[in-house]
Amino acid sequence: MALRYFALLSLAMLSCAAPQTPRNVVLILVDDLGWIDTGVYGSTFYATPAIDSLAAQGIRFTQFYAASGVCSPTRASIVTGKHPARLQITNWIGGEQQGPLLQADYQRALPLEEVTVGEAFQDAGYATGYIGKWHLGQEGFMPEDQGFAYTGAVNYAGQPGSFFPPYENPNFPISNVPGLKGDPDGAYLTDRLTDLAIAFVERHQHEPFFLYLSHYAVHTPLQSKPALTERFAAQSAAVGDGPAFLPERTLGTTRQHQDHAVYAGMIASVDESVARIMAALTARGLADNTIVVFTSDNGGLSTLSGERRWAPTSNLPLRAGKGFLYEGGIRIPLIVHDPTGPRGTVVDAPGNTNDLFPTLLGLTGLPPQPDLDGQDLSGILAGGTAPMRALHWHFPHYHGSGNRPSGAIRRGRYKLVEWFEDDTAELFDLLADPGEATDLSATMPAQAVALQEALQAWRHATGARMPTPNPDWDAQ
Repeated sequence: MALRYFALLSLAMLSCAAPQTPRNVVLILVDDLGWIDTGVYGSTFYATPAIDSLAAQGIRFTQFYAASGVCSPTRASIVTGKHPARLQITNWIGGEQQGPLLQADYQRALPLEEVTVGEAFQDAGYATGYIGKWHLGQEGFMPEDQGFAYTGAVNYAGQPGSFFPPYENPNFPISNVPGLKGDPDGAYLTDRLTDLAIAFVERHQHEPFFLYLSHYAVHTPLQSKPALTERFAAQSAAVGDGPAFLPERTLGTTRQHQDHAVYAGMIASVDESVARIMAALTARGLADNTIVVFTSDNGGLSTLSGERRWAPTSNLPLRAGKGFLYEGGIRIPLIVHDPTGPRGTVVDAPGNTNDLFPTLLGLTGLPPQPDLDGQDLSGILAGGTAPMRALHWHFPHYHGSGNRPSGAIRRGRYKLVEWFEDDTAELFDLLADPGEATDLSATMPAQAVALQEALQAWRHATGARMPTPNPDWDAQ
């Protein structure tokens, strides 16, 4: 009897001591997808049943932000957990516009000494893979140099040469997408990246893996599969009347309707990608042990400078779009499908892309990294309390959207946008006015001054670089 008891006790102790199976991670990043570009976030034009289902089975953030209104800074924040201003990657790599101010100098590649999310998972014994758009440096600074053992279809630019074979642009060769030679005429880039992602899952299904699928869609060039374009064309013609574009505070104009059939087709292909990946995980028995994260790198492209009227989406009720620090430029979707977490949960607490790295470490039980600007939100995902903090943005550059050098801070319900050319600032109450239509800086001067001083102090502490006067600028 005693021997039997000892045997059972030993078995129980071994069972308790046995390490849990490491949890896999699939991070899906969609380029330029706006906050309201999916059905679950409120679009009545785009069709996204798979993304909507992912949200219904997981956790959806309503006030999640990109660390910047443009891609490279946000992407740097995702892979390092640090703010772009601290990394000094504050512009999209290749953006060299000037105006009354000379843009602040910025890094054109992610420094190799930064610890990336790929390196953290690789060091923990995970198979790591990166597929698609990178835009954080060229040769010597590519994903394979930053902790990703497998890479696929990664070019040197911020967009593909084409979404159709051979995925090239002879006038912009760094945008040519490598590794997909021989594809038939009917192939489509979003589908092909998904093929690579599923093949990666197949190869590594018996070991823990971290897969970063970074779609080139829905960035320009605006190209969708003909059948999908045709599907949305009739629906586009039925969109209600009203002005197509309205002027923004700067020299830009903002699209007022979601009615672009080609863009809708591109979103539909992304949705098909999500459906295929979830089906692949389920077919291999991995769905119950894989965390899937779905997000974007900045707001939707709705605002362009000058007389250009081809911006494909609308972010209404949010103001402006990609490039701006108004809500339309920085508020983005975030869906976290954690099989062990709650289902169909909505989180209203603010967060930003700096938080993704530490949160993924927290969800998978890996040790935290030191000196990150982001916070681990895994406690919120389990029903905990949101951290009390301010969020900051720094964009000391000009952008083709019409945005000018600017910074922003959100603390609680209030957000301040500061303009560096003339040192003016606007104050908004995001709870009462998420569309940022009413500037409260004149009626609430103490609140405006307090936020502006806090923003300036944060820039000083972070080492943020500022633009300088342009001696060659002719105001005439």
